[in-house]
Amino acid sequence: MVSPTLSWELVLLSSVSCIGGFLFGYDTGVVSGCVIFLQKSLDLNSSMVEVVVSSTVGMAAVGAAVSGKPLQIFGRKPVIAISSVFYALGSSLIAFAPGIITIITGRLLLGLGVGLSSMAIPPYISEAAPIRIRGRLVSMYNLSIVVGQAIACGINILCENLLIGSMRWRLAMGIAAIPALIQFICFLKLPESPRFLIMKGQKKKAEQVLRRLRGIYDPNAPNTTEIHDFLRDTEADSNHESDSLQAALQKVKNSTTIQRIFRLGLGLMLLQQLSGINTVMYYGADILIQAGFPEHQSVALTAALAIAQGIGIISASPLFDKFGRRKLLIPSTFAAALSLVILGFAFITHTSWLSLIGCFSYLLSFGFGLSSGPWIVNAEVYPTTLRGLGVSSSTTVNWLANYLVSATFLTACNKVGEPATFFALAIIAFTGAFWLYLALPETAGQALSDHQLLALFDASSLLDRTKKRKNRRRGRRGPGAYSGVAQHDDNEHDEANYGNDEEGEQSPTSNPIRRRENFMEAGAAPLPAPVRPISSSSLNLDAPLRNRTRIASSETSNRTAEEFDDHPDGV
Repeated sequence: MVSPTLSWELVLLSSVSCIGGFLFGYDTGVVSGCVIFLQKSLDLNSSMVEVVVSSTVGMAAVGAAVSGKPLQIFGRKPVIAISSVFYALGSSLIAFAPGIITIITGRLLLGLGVGLSSMAIPPYISEAAPIRIRGRLVSMYNLSIVVGQAIACGINILCENLLIGSMRWRLAMGIAAIPALIQFICFLKLPESPRFLIMKGQKKKAEQVLRRLRGIYDPNAPNTTEIHDFLRDTEADSNHESDSLQAALQKVKNSTTIQRIFRLGLGLMLLQQLSGINTVMYYGADILIQAGFPEHQSVALTAALAIAQGIGIISASPLFDKFGRRKLLIPSTFAAALSLVILGFAFITHTSWLSLIGCFSYLLSFGFGLSSGPWIVNAEVYPTTLRGLGVSSSTTVNWLANYLVSATFLTACNKVGEPATFFALAIIAFTGAFWLYLALPETAGQALSDHQLLALFDASSLLDRTKKRKNRRRGRRGPGAYSGVAQHDDNEHDEANYGNDEEGEQSPTSNPIRRRENFMEAGAAPLPAPVRPISSSSLNLDAPLRNRTRIASSETSNRTAEEFDDHPDGV
């Protein structure tokens, strides 16, 4: 079978989808400078500023909460197109607003657009992308958010220098209607998600879409292995598709494995927001002014801050698929926490340049993993029957946490001070990094069918999985015993494939490895590992002679690789 290629249609689909990310970033980022224009033009106090900022975020949570059902019934494409309409209407309304009430109404409409697009676009891209570049394409959505924020800062600078009075905020907020209309027109021609088409029984059409997205235009050319596997696995998953919210909630309630998936997805979104990203993005100019920078410099520096996050995202984009989600998310969260500590000390020492370093390093660290990672993981970890509920719930949690932070940040700074506020955010980020170390399995490079997902999460934590592997290694050593270590990158995935019950827990008697351990724990001599036939191509000739790897023939067994200590030449 031929190998997949990156077709121009996949590039077009991803690019047009990312306009939604650009609008997301622009409409949430432009307010950072516009609140200063609004305060001068309409004489707003801090409370009204928080309302203007948080109204979009609060309505985004509503949009995310109500979008799950339309995504399951009508598909990803119509929901994204409708979000474009809300973007255009909200921006136009603000541009011609006679007063603050109309501005807030326009911001509410923008929030609906943000909530719908943030729900629909990541799974839309993920379901259309090849496995090998899935993480990279979804991270492009997050990069487009940062690009939107950076361009919003640039527009604010131009409006401040070239315009006067209310024209500053009218043009800065209203111009976003143009890309919204472009996205709406383009989406009229784009295909629906292949996964959604299969869910609706349109397998032939899904196959045609996949072939176009993979650059296979010859009708006589065979499908790639990836297309074949995708059609097979998705069709099998769609047989269990349920439109009942009550049935979906019952599945979550009855399975500890699925609960782990939801805790991870929702927890990642909560961590992303409670680590303080939108305190810096929404109130960046205010933070720098409070740190001692002049007003005109603060507005200009917000663009540099957005660029810092963009640098982090661009640097990390190819690494999500190369090194995996864990190796980027955990260090990113820890580094962001350290940067928040620097920000806190900057306000204690009243050092303006240190506050700028803290903001810059925070956004760079955040962009390196915590910006894209939660969206990537949430776009791929939910089983098909629960994908609508999972993505809707996680995105709603993201926006609710975003609203909580944006609606209370200035109040918290006024009540307890900037240092205490940033130190509190740092504690949350440090705690989150430790939690990710325990709870986040690696999903990079996985086909992630429903069966594979449940197997991947069939362990309560990384700590438990590590402890089980160590115990198994110790248990296999002894008189007459072989030493064995699973050679797969994801041992927990292989362990979970042995003897799972319906709740995702292993049966001690159905797992052959566990049977050997139980036999040994009872005081008997350890059982030798079975000797399996191998070919010379199965040997790891680069390893030391006594540690050469023997792998059971994949044609006769699907067991994991094991290292043998019995003979210097591996026989």
